[in-house]
Amino acid sequence: MIQYKPTTEVDFVVIGSGAAGGIMAKELAIAGFSVVVLEQGGPGAYGHEQDYNKDELLNMYPPKPADRLMSDPVRQPNTFRRNDKEEAVRGTSRYGCVLGGGTVTYGGSSWRHLPYEFNEATHEGAIAGTGFADWPVTYEEMEPYYTKAEWEIGISGLRVDSPLFAPMSKPYPVPPLPMKSSGALLKVAAAKLGLTVVPNVAAIISQPYQGRSACIGCGMCSGFGCQVKARSSSAVTMIPIAEKTGRCEIRTYSYVREISVDNNGRVTGAIYFDAQYREVFQKSKAVVLSANGLESPRLLLLSKSARYPDGLANANGVVGKYLMSGNVVDASGLFEHPLNEFKGIVSGAAILDYVPSDRSEASMAAGA
Repeated sequence: MIQYKPTTEVDFVVIGSGAAGGIMAKELAIAGFSVVVLEQGGPGAYGHEQDYNKDELLNMYPPKPADRLMSDPVRQPNTFRRNDKEEAVRGTSRYGCVLGGGTVTYGGSSWRHLPYEFNEATHEGAIAGTGFADWPVTYEEMEPYYTKAEWEIGISGLRVDSPLFAPMSKPYPVPPLPMKSSGALLKVAAAKLGLTVVPNVAAIISQPYQGRSACIGCGMCSGFGCQVKARSSSAVTMIPIAEKTGRCEIRTYSYVREISVDNNGRVTGAIYFDAQYREVFQKSKAVVLSANGLESPRLLLLSKSARYPDGLANANGVVGKYLMSGNVVDASGLFEHPLNEFKGIVSGAAILDYVPSDRSEASMAAGA
């Protein structure tokens, strides 16, 4: 594998190796650019996925930092406050901190945004205290890229020709995963209410695809690394392609602390701490920041300079504001017979339901 010297100016430094960083590394490398990917986590079992453990205690409390797949709240703390009058408090949010980022550990649900979500602010109006706004692109503009990503990464699912489902120019490349017992019960109950149930759309392949094995339904899925490469993480789909070009170097245990700029405000590279806690400056012509919703704004705010005293890309003062995490509502039930829910993937079915609002008609996909 190629190794660039830090003093060698590469075309791109990509910070983060997850859903965005892995794709950017692959796209840039095959386009002929020199790329260095900086990932603060370790390599995990990259190339030796069969070595991922399925021990719940060891997975949550690994004996060595090198065994971590998720961020360490001590080493990678995060703090939050609702406004600038409050004192920030430490949060408990964790994220995938390994080569491949959260795509190595997440449950795999990979639904497209629905068309109305791209211009929801126009229909719904302003919401006080938020940065609620329309997207600068439309669903129609994004649709070809959804298709490209789904086929290159490997997404399983069922195309549904319904106004409740995002329109697709091409079906998913892999059939949906088998529905679990809970999904079957949900489907029966939903039918009585006139609701629509479909299999979950997931970045987990149900049959062999691109040289990778199909899901074996082991049940140790979300929060764990996949031992058979069935989960379509960037570590098994994008990163290998980027490395095979001979133009992409992956550096794990690289904790970036600053994106550097010159006196003209142009990016010159990134400063990071390596595995031995040495400070390293990697020169580059451009930097792609793809370090998740917590780390990306943190790094922009840390990248202060005389030219950017409030941090990079923060002329409007909103970097780090308006963070919205995923909202979850759950319910539990007691069933007459064992469901054996330890088998299969985390989410097996979804309800497509018609959701009216005061000023628009919309549809939602809710995982179950």
